[in-house]
Amino acid sequence: MKINSILLVVFFCLAFTFNSFSQKSLNNYTYVVISEQFEFQNEKDKYQLNSLTKFLFNKYGFHAFFNAEVPVNVKRCDGLWVDAEGAPGFIFTKIQLVLSDCNGNEVYRTKFGKSKIKDYKKAYYESMREAFDEFISMDVYQKEAENKTLQLEVPQKNNLATYPQAMANLPKSNYTSYIQSNKRFLLRKTISGYTLYQEGAGANNDLLLKGKIFLKDATIIFEDSQQKKLKVEFDEFYNMAIGEGKDKVNFQYQD
Repeated sequence: MKINSILLVVFFCLAFTFNSFSQKSLNNYTYVVISEQFEFQNEKDKYQLNSLTKFLFNKYGFHAFFNAEVPVNVKRCDGLWVDAEGAPGFIFTKIQLVLSDCNGNEVYRTKFGKSKIKDYKKAYYESMREAFDEFISMDVYQKEAENKTLQLEVPQKNNLATYPQAMANLPKSNYTSYIQSNKRFLLRKTISGYTLYQEGAGANNDLLLKGKIFLKDATIIFEDSQQKKLKVEFDEFYNMAIGEGKDKVNFQYQD
C-alpha cells in the first residue's frame, strides 16, 4: 500500500513537471502557423476545421495565423507550425495535434481527441476540442514578437507626439474587456494590432471574431469580416468608439 502511494506521488510530480516544461517551451515561441489543409483532408479548411483550430489557439493564449497571414517582419524560427493527424473510423473519429519548429523538429504532440458522433463535421469538432484540452490546462501565454514596425506605439520627437493623441490611449493590456448594449466584447492584442471578439456569440457559446484593429497612415482602423473599414478612437479612459457621426458605436471599457 505504501509503495502504491509513493508511485502515485511520483506520477503526479512527473506529470506536473512535464506540464510546466511544455508550458515554458510553448511560451518561448511568439506565434503558431496553422496548416490550411491537414494530412487527412482532401481540401483546404474542410468543415472549417482549420479555422476552428486557429480560433482555439487564439482563444487560449497563442498568436495563431494561417501561413498567408503571418506578418512579414517576424522571425521564422520564433514560430511553430501546427498540423493534425487522424481520420474518421468505424467507432471513433480521432485527431491529434502536432507542433513543429522551423526546422521540422517536433516540439509537442497532444493525445488523441476522440468522438463517437457519426456526423463528420460534429465529430471532427468534438475531437479537436478534446485534443485541445491539454493546451487549456497549460494556461499558455505567448509573448509578443520582436517586430517594432508593427507595434502600435506613439513615435516621439522633441518630447511631442507626432501622431494623433488618441494613439496614446490604446490599451496596454493584452486582453481588454468592453460592454456595448449589454453585450460583452474582448479586445486582444496581437503581433499586428488588435482583434475584437464578441463573447458568448460564436459556436458553442465561444468568442465570435468581429474584426481587427490596426494602424494605417497614422489612423486607427477597424476592419470587419467583410473588409469594411471604419475609424476607431480611444479616449483617456480606454473607452472605444468605432465609426463616425450617427453610425458611431461606443464600447465602455471594463477594468
